Amino acid sequence: MLLKMNPLYVCVVFISLLHQCLTDHSYPLNGRDALKVRFNEFKDVPRTRAEAEAQNFTKVSECLTNHYRGIQYMKDGDVTVIPLYDINGYIAGLQTGLPVGLENGYPSEELKPPFIIDGQHYKLTAYFVNPEIICRRGRSTQQYRMHGTGNDLFIQTGPDPEVDLMEIDEHESETTWVKGLCFPKMGFHYFKDLEVNMRCETFFPVATLYYHGRLQGFVWSFGAILNSSYVSYEYPEPEFFLELMEEVPVCLNSLRRSTLHIYFRSNPETFTCQEMTTPSNARKCPVSDGNVSRVNTGILATIAGIYVFIKLI
Repeated sequence: MLLKMNPLYVCVVFISLLHQCLTDHSYPLNGRDALKVRFNEFKDVPRTRAEAEAQNFTKVSECLTNHYRGIQYMKDGDVTVIPLYDINGYIAGLQTGLPVGLENGYPSEELKPPFIIDGQHYKLTAYFVNPEIICRRGRSTQQYRMHGTGNDLFIQTGPDPEVDLMEIDEHESETTWVKGLCFPKMGFHYFKDLEVNMRCETFFPVATLYYHGRLQGFVWSFGAILNSSYVSYEYPEPEFFLELMEEVPVCLNSLRRSTLHIYFRSNPETFTCQEMTTPSNARKCPVSDGNVSRVNTGILATIAGIYVFIKLI
Protein backbone atom coordinates (compact mmCIF):
# COMPACT_ATOMS: atom_id res chain seq x y z
CA MET A 1 0.00 0.00 0.00
CA LEU A 2 1.29 3.43 -0.92
CA LEU A 3 1.90 5.79 1.96
CA LYS A 4 -0.16 8.96 2.15
CA MET A 5 1.99 12.06 1.87
CA ASN A 6 1.49 15.54 3.19
CA PRO A 7 -0.13 17.58 0.38
CA LEU A 8 2.20 20.50 1.13
CA TYR A 9 5.24 18.23 0.70
CA VAL A 10 3.85 16.92 -2.59
CA CYS A 11 3.31 20.50 -3.79
CA VAL A 12 6.90 21.46 -2.93
CA VAL A 13 8.25 18.40 -4.77
CA PHE A 14 6.13 19.20 -7.79
CA ILE A 15 7.30 22.81 -7.98
CA SER A 16 10.92 21.78 -7.49
CA LEU A 17 10.81 19.19 -10.29
CA LEU A 18 8.99 21.56 -12.63
CA HIS A 19 11.54 24.29 -11.94
CA GLN A 20 14.39 21.90 -12.70
CA CYS A 21 12.72 20.83 -15.93
CA LEU A 22 12.24 24.40 -17.06
CA THR A 23 15.76 25.56 -16.26
CA ASP A 24 18.10 22.59 -16.52
CA HIS A 25 18.63 22.40 -20.28
CA SER A 26 21.47 23.24 -22.59
CA TYR A 27 19.44 24.65 -25.49
CA PRO A 28 18.05 28.19 -25.06
CA LEU A 29 14.31 28.58 -25.45
CA ASN A 30 14.74 31.42 -27.99
CA GLY A 31 17.06 29.35 -30.21
CA ARG A 32 20.08 31.65 -29.76
CA ASP A 33 22.56 28.90 -29.03
CA ALA A 34 25.68 30.41 -30.61
CA LEU A 35 27.55 33.50 -31.72
CA LYS A 36 29.24 32.96 -35.08
CA VAL A 37 30.93 35.30 -37.53
CA ARG A 38 31.64 35.26 -41.24
CA PHE A 39 29.57 33.65 -43.98
CA ASN A 40 30.66 30.11 -44.87
CA GLU A 41 33.24 29.99 -42.09
CA PHE A 42 30.85 30.40 -39.16
CA LYS A 43 33.60 30.99 -36.65
CA ASP A 44 32.54 30.71 -33.01
CA VAL A 45 33.00 33.79 -30.84
CA PRO A 46 33.42 32.95 -27.13
CA ARG A 47 30.20 33.63 -25.22
CA THR A 48 31.70 33.69 -21.73
CA ARG A 49 34.76 35.38 -20.27
CA ALA A 50 36.11 31.98 -19.28
CA GLU A 51 35.93 30.79 -22.89
CA ALA A 52 37.52 34.02 -24.11
CA GLU A 53 40.46 33.73 -21.75
CA ALA A 54 40.90 30.06 -22.65
CA GLN A 55 41.21 31.20 -26.29
CA ASN A 56 43.81 33.84 -25.36
CA PHE A 57 41.55 36.84 -25.66
CA THR A 58 42.71 39.76 -23.53
CA LYS A 59 40.60 42.01 -21.34
CA VAL A 60 40.95 45.63 -22.50
CA SER A 61 38.36 47.52 -20.45
CA GLU A 62 36.28 47.51 -17.31
CA CYS A 63 32.53 47.06 -17.58
CA LEU A 64 31.42 50.65 -17.03
CA THR A 65 33.06 53.18 -19.37
CA ASN A 66 32.02 56.60 -20.61
CA HIS A 67 30.56 55.46 -23.92
CA TYR A 68 29.95 51.70 -23.66
CA ARG A 69 28.66 48.96 -21.40
CA GLY A 70 30.39 45.61 -21.11
CA ILE A 71 33.86 44.24 -20.45
CA GLN A 72 35.72 44.37 -23.76
CA TYR A 73 37.97 41.53 -24.91
CA MET A 74 40.23 41.36 -27.97
CA LYS A 75 42.32 38.68 -29.63
CA ASP A 76 45.87 39.87 -30.40
CA GLY A 77 44.69 43.48 -30.40
CA ASP A 78 42.35 42.95 -33.37
CA VAL A 79 39.40 45.35 -33.21
CA THR A 80 37.28 43.52 -35.81
CA VAL A 81 35.55 41.29 -33.25
CA ILE A 82 35.31 42.64 -29.70
CA PRO A 83 32.94 40.57 -27.54
CA LEU A 84 31.35 42.38 -24.60
CA TYR A 85 30.63 40.53 -21.36
CA ASP A 86 28.48 41.46 -18.38
CA ILE A 87 29.72 41.55 -14.78
CA ASN A 88 28.98 37.82 -14.43
CA GLY A 89 31.02 36.94 -17.49
CA TYR A 90 28.19 36.22 -19.95
CA ILE A 91 27.98 37.58 -23.48
CA ALA A 92 26.21 40.93 -23.63
CA GLY A 93 27.13 42.35 -27.02
CA LEU A 94 29.61 42.68 -29.83
CA GLN A 95 31.69 45.62 -30.95
CA THR A 96 33.86 46.34 -33.96
CA GLY A 97 36.38 49.05 -34.73
CA LEU A 98 37.63 50.84 -37.82
CA PRO A 99 40.90 52.78 -37.85
CA VAL A 100 40.70 56.55 -37.87
CA GLY A 101 42.06 58.13 -41.06
CA LEU A 102 41.09 55.61 -43.74
CA GLU A 103 42.21 56.72 -47.19
CA ASN A 104 38.69 57.16 -48.56
CA GLY A 105 37.50 59.05 -45.47
CA TYR A 106 35.11 56.33 -44.28
CA PRO A 107 32.99 56.61 -42.19
CA SER A 108 31.33 59.78 -43.41
CA GLU A 109 30.11 62.48 -41.04
CA GLU A 110 26.54 61.24 -41.63
CA LEU A 111 27.51 57.94 -39.95
CA LYS A 112 28.98 59.52 -36.80
CA PRO A 113 27.04 58.16 -34.94
CA PRO A 114 26.45 55.21 -34.99
CA PHE A 115 30.23 55.19 -35.30
CA ILE A 116 31.71 56.70 -32.13
CA ILE A 117 35.34 57.71 -31.92
CA ASP A 118 37.36 55.88 -29.28
CA GLY A 119 41.06 56.68 -29.37
CA GLN A 120 42.45 55.68 -32.75
CA HIS A 121 39.30 53.83 -33.82
CA TYR A 122 35.67 54.41 -34.67
CA LYS A 123 33.59 51.87 -32.73
CA LEU A 124 30.26 50.36 -33.73
CA THR A 125 28.41 48.52 -30.97
CA ALA A 126 25.57 45.99 -30.78
CA TYR A 127 24.04 44.79 -27.51
CA PHE A 128 22.21 41.48 -27.09
CA VAL A 129 20.63 42.45 -23.76
CA ASN A 130 19.45 45.76 -22.36
CA PRO A 131 22.64 47.75 -21.62
CA GLU A 132 21.15 48.92 -18.32
CA ILE A 133 21.68 45.49 -16.72
CA ILE A 134 25.14 44.70 -18.11
CA CYS A 135 27.22 46.40 -15.42
CA ARG A 136 24.63 46.47 -12.64
CA ARG A 137 23.52 42.88 -12.20
CA GLY A 138 24.29 41.05 -15.44
CA ARG A 139 22.63 37.75 -16.25
CA SER A 140 22.49 34.73 -14.00
CA THR A 141 23.60 31.27 -15.08
CA GLN A 142 19.96 30.29 -15.34
CA GLN A 143 19.16 33.26 -17.58
CA TYR A 144 22.14 32.50 -19.79
CA ARG A 145 21.02 28.90 -20.18
CA MET A 146 17.47 29.95 -21.01
CA HIS A 147 18.26 32.85 -23.35
CA GLY A 148 21.69 32.01 -24.79
CA THR A 149 23.05 34.92 -26.81
CA GLY A 150 20.47 37.29 -25.31
CA ASN A 151 16.88 38.14 -26.15
CA ASP A 152 17.50 41.49 -27.83
CA LEU A 153 19.46 43.41 -30.40
CA PHE A 154 20.24 47.08 -29.83
CA ILE A 155 22.51 49.23 -31.98
CA GLN A 156 24.16 52.08 -30.09
CA THR A 157 23.44 55.35 -31.89
CA GLY A 158 25.10 57.95 -29.66
CA PRO A 159 27.46 58.53 -26.74
CA ASP A 160 25.05 57.34 -24.01
CA PRO A 161 24.87 53.53 -24.18
CA GLU A 162 21.75 53.35 -22.03
CA VAL A 163 19.76 56.01 -23.90
CA ASP A 164 21.08 56.27 -27.46
CA LEU A 165 19.82 52.94 -28.74
CA MET A 166 18.08 51.58 -31.80
CA GLU A 167 16.06 48.48 -30.93
CA ILE A 168 15.86 45.90 -33.71
CA ASP A 169 12.58 44.02 -34.12
CA GLU A 170 12.67 40.34 -33.24
CA HIS A 171 9.86 39.44 -35.66
CA GLU A 172 10.23 39.97 -39.38
CA SER A 173 6.60 41.06 -39.68
CA GLU A 174 7.27 44.06 -37.41
CA THR A 175 10.36 45.57 -39.02
CA THR A 176 10.05 48.73 -41.13
CA TRP A 177 13.43 48.26 -42.84
CA VAL A 178 13.59 47.55 -46.57
CA LYS A 179 13.32 43.85 -47.36
CA GLY A 180 15.97 42.25 -49.50
CA LEU A 181 16.27 38.80 -50.99
CA CYS A 182 16.93 35.47 -49.32
CA PHE A 183 20.41 34.07 -49.84
CA PRO A 184 21.36 30.56 -48.66
CA LYS A 185 23.24 30.43 -45.35
CA MET A 186 22.39 34.08 -44.76
CA GLY A 187 18.61 34.43 -44.80
CA PHE A 188 16.68 37.55 -45.71
CA HIS A 189 18.62 40.80 -45.51
CA TYR A 190 16.88 43.96 -44.37
CA PHE A 191 18.37 47.41 -44.96
CA LYS A 192 17.66 50.71 -43.25
CA ASP A 193 16.42 53.57 -45.47
CA LEU A 194 17.57 51.89 -48.67
CA GLU A 195 16.89 53.86 -51.88
CA VAL A 196 18.04 53.42 -55.46
CA ASN A 197 19.39 56.97 -55.72
CA MET A 198 20.78 57.25 -52.20
CA ARG A 199 24.28 58.46 -51.44
CA CYS A 200 26.49 55.64 -50.17
CA GLU A 201 27.86 58.04 -47.56
CA THR A 202 24.53 57.49 -45.77
CA PHE A 203 24.39 53.69 -46.23
CA PHE A 204 23.65 52.39 -42.71
CA PRO A 205 26.51 50.11 -41.59
CA VAL A 206 24.21 47.46 -40.13
CA ALA A 207 21.83 45.12 -41.96
CA THR A 208 19.61 42.56 -40.23
CA LEU A 209 19.08 38.88 -41.01
CA TYR A 210 15.72 37.12 -40.73
CA TYR A 211 14.75 33.54 -41.41
CA HIS A 212 11.56 31.65 -40.53
CA GLY A 213 10.16 35.02 -39.53
CA ARG A 214 12.63 35.60 -36.71
CA LEU A 215 15.78 37.65 -36.25
CA GLN A 216 18.75 35.33 -36.78
CA GLY A 217 21.65 37.79 -36.80
CA PHE A 218 22.98 40.93 -38.43
CA VAL A 219 25.70 42.23 -40.73
CA TRP A 220 28.44 44.81 -40.37
CA SER A 221 28.72 46.52 -43.77
CA PHE A 222 31.47 49.06 -44.37
CA GLY A 223 32.38 51.25 -47.36
CA ALA A 224 36.11 50.50 -47.21
CA ILE A 225 38.49 47.59 -47.70
CA LEU A 226 39.51 46.38 -44.24
CA ASN A 227 41.74 43.60 -42.92
CA SER A 228 41.67 41.42 -39.83
CA SER A 229 43.97 38.86 -38.24
CA TYR A 230 41.12 37.28 -36.28
CA VAL A 231 38.69 36.55 -39.12
CA SER A 232 38.71 37.42 -42.79
CA TYR A 233 36.17 39.99 -43.90
CA GLU A 234 33.80 39.20 -46.76
CA TYR A 235 34.47 41.29 -49.87
CA PRO A 236 31.35 41.18 -52.04
CA GLU A 237 31.74 42.22 -55.66
CA PRO A 238 29.28 44.94 -56.74
CA GLU A 239 27.23 42.47 -58.81
CA PHE A 240 26.66 40.31 -55.73
CA PHE A 241 24.24 42.91 -54.35
CA LEU A 242 21.82 41.78 -57.05
CA GLU A 243 21.53 38.57 -55.00
CA LEU A 244 20.64 40.49 -51.84
CA MET A 245 18.47 43.43 -52.93
CA GLU A 246 15.38 43.89 -55.07
CA GLU A 247 16.76 47.24 -56.24
CA VAL A 248 20.43 47.99 -55.77
CA PRO A 249 21.48 51.59 -55.02
CA VAL A 250 23.37 53.00 -57.99
CA CYS A 251 26.29 54.05 -55.79
CA LEU A 252 27.04 50.41 -54.89
CA ASN A 253 27.88 49.60 -58.50
CA SER A 254 31.34 51.11 -58.16
CA LEU A 255 32.04 50.78 -54.44
CA ARG A 256 33.94 47.92 -52.83
CA ARG A 257 32.83 47.01 -49.34
CA SER A 258 33.93 44.88 -46.40
CA THR A 259 31.16 42.95 -44.66
CA LEU A 260 30.88 40.49 -41.80
CA HIS A 261 27.84 38.35 -41.08
CA ILE A 262 27.06 37.61 -37.43
CA TYR A 263 24.76 34.72 -36.47
CA PHE A 264 22.89 33.90 -33.25
CA ARG A 265 22.36 30.24 -34.20
CA SER A 266 24.68 27.30 -34.59
CA ASN A 267 23.07 26.09 -37.83
CA PRO A 268 23.08 28.83 -40.51
CA GLU A 269 23.89 26.08 -43.01
CA THR A 270 20.20 25.12 -42.76
CA PHE A 271 19.03 28.52 -44.06
CA THR A 272 18.31 27.12 -47.54
CA CYS A 273 15.81 29.78 -48.73
CA GLN A 274 13.78 27.05 -50.43
CA GLU A 275 10.13 28.05 -50.99
CA MET A 276 10.82 31.42 -49.39
CA THR A 277 10.66 33.76 -52.36
CA THR A 278 7.92 36.06 -51.03
CA PRO A 279 7.32 37.76 -47.69
CA SER A 280 4.11 35.80 -47.18
CA ASN A 281 5.88 32.48 -47.61
CA ALA A 282 8.64 33.55 -45.24
CA ARG A 283 6.21 34.47 -42.51
CA LYS A 284 4.32 31.20 -42.81
CA CYS A 285 7.42 29.18 -41.95
CA PRO A 286 7.58 27.73 -38.42
CA VAL A 287 9.62 29.72 -35.95
CA SER A 288 10.71 26.82 -33.75
CA ASP A 289 13.04 23.99 -34.59
CA GLY A 290 13.54 20.44 -33.45
CA ASN A 291 15.68 21.33 -30.45
CA VAL A 292 13.10 23.71 -29.04
CA SER A 293 10.38 21.14 -29.65
CA ARG A 294 12.35 18.53 -27.74
CA VAL A 295 12.70 20.85 -24.77
CA ASN A 296 8.96 21.58 -24.74
CA THR A 297 8.10 17.90 -25.15
CA GLY A 298 10.35 17.09 -22.20
CA ILE A 299 8.58 19.64 -20.05
CA LEU A 300 5.16 18.19 -20.91
CA ALA A 301 6.35 14.65 -20.23
CA THR A 302 7.72 15.63 -16.84
CA ILE A 303 4.50 17.41 -15.86
CA ALA A 304 2.49 14.37 -16.91
CA GLY A 305 4.72 12.07 -14.87
CA ILE A 306 4.42 14.26 -11.79
CA TYR A 307 0.63 14.35 -12.20
CA VAL A 308 0.44 10.55 -12.29
CA PHE A 309 2.70 10.35 -9.23
CA ILE A 310 0.45 12.69 -7.27
CA LYS A 311 -2.66 10.73 -8.26
CA LEU A 312 -1.06 7.52 -7.02
CA ILE A 313 -0.27 8.89 -3.59
